[in-house]
Amino acid sequence: MLSIPIKIYCPSPTERHRYIFDLIFNQLLGSTYLYTDDLTTCDLNYSVDSGNGLQIIPHVLLGQDDINKDVTVVFEQDEYQWFTFRTSNTLNCPFDIFASAFYLVSRYEEYLPFDADDHSRFPAHFSCLASKNLFEEPLVNQWALYIRDKLLHNNPSLAFIPRSFEFQSTIDIDQAWKFKNKGLFRSLSGTVRDLVKGKWENLLARWPILLGLKPDPFYNFDWQQEVHSKLNIKVQYFILLGNYGPLDKNTSHTNKYFQKLIKQLSKLKDTNVGIHPSYQSNTETHVLEEEIDRLAIILKTKVTASRQHFLMHKMPQTYSKLAARGIKEEHTMGYSTHLGFRAGIAAPFYWFDLQANKATDMELVPFCAMDITPLHYRNESPDEAMQSLESLMQKVKDVGGLFVSLWHNESFSETERWKGWQKVYSHLLNLAKR
Repeated sequence: MLSIPIKIYCPSPTERHRYIFDLIFNQLLGSTYLYTDDLTTCDLNYSVDSGNGLQIIPHVLLGQDDINKDVTVVFEQDEYQWFTFRTSNTLNCPFDIFASAFYLVSRYEEYLPFDADDHSRFPAHFSCLASKNLFEEPLVNQWALYIRDKLLHNNPSLAFIPRSFEFQSTIDIDQAWKFKNKGLFRSLSGTVRDLVKGKWENLLARWPILLGLKPDPFYNFDWQQEVHSKLNIKVQYFILLGNYGPLDKNTSHTNKYFQKLIKQLSKLKDTNVGIHPSYQSNTETHVLEEEIDRLAIILKTKVTASRQHFLMHKMPQTYSKLAARGIKEEHTMGYSTHLGFRAGIAAPFYWFDLQANKATDMELVPFCAMDITPLHYRNESPDEAMQSLESLMQKVKDVGGLFVSLWHNESFSETERWKGWQKVYSHLLNLAKR
């Protein structure tokens, strides 16, 4: 079916207009659009002028080229939908959906002053989405479908090919092994630490594993491959290759067994390997470059995908540094503290650099479900977590969105706090294939 362009009347379109129209119409709804000067034949009248078509009175946000520290976001409900940026009480649409979507996906609020958490990150409770507990609503996807229905009501000849549901598993490898391949000093100091802290499970398991009498619980990649291949799951791994430090504890990048694992993962079907920049790399730019180079040398290919260790992220510095080093696909967009959508969207989208006021070619892939969230922050049992994830996935399916999960190989270990969580992950994968 040939796509009929949506004719948009938008006086003096800006870079922000083009960006959000591309996201809504091209990327989410599978349609095309063009600008028109004819108010009598337009499909979308994005102006204060009277005319035909669906009229949305613009909020000032998209017409600006700076960052307005006084912008106010208030969510209201209309026809069972949540919106922000009310502009008028017209019968067409009393909210500026495009400004609302732009505010969320550009992460506008993360450029404004806020009180950072202990890791200098933007906390979820500072987000406008927290005010109405809207993290688990894929609002931008919902708004896109709302716009589609409004436009079709006025012009049934318009054609749309919206996104269909997709699932992707992403797995961070912070420690490929729990005990093995860490050297004698770390093994001895770990034994003393277990004894002092009374970690009897670790104390009893460490040396039999080091002596090869038992398998290392973190090294569960055969199990992962089995469940992924059975259901044809696409997997993205992120490898921590930073030097050893208080919060960077993986095996050395020079270890031959670690290098072998990385190469094996990269050769699996429907699997990609990216960099997991260390905690230390956030303050030392040359460290980031070194770690990307380490992975590129091991894989003998260019590294283009990344996710920050500890989700360390600051707008726009983090993305700028990654883009400058060849990263094209970034997966940090999400919270450890909350299930759902940090940017209000269940789909990949391109980073809009608000400081430079321009779109970039770096694609952001938001995750919506991290392993630690139901376990630690929601204090849920494995059975309760399965229910929470099922509810969230249904919301993504309802809008034809992308559901991205974030787990660690540690989470599949069935040891300590992770006992019983393999079945949660398996349940999640099976939900995705129903």
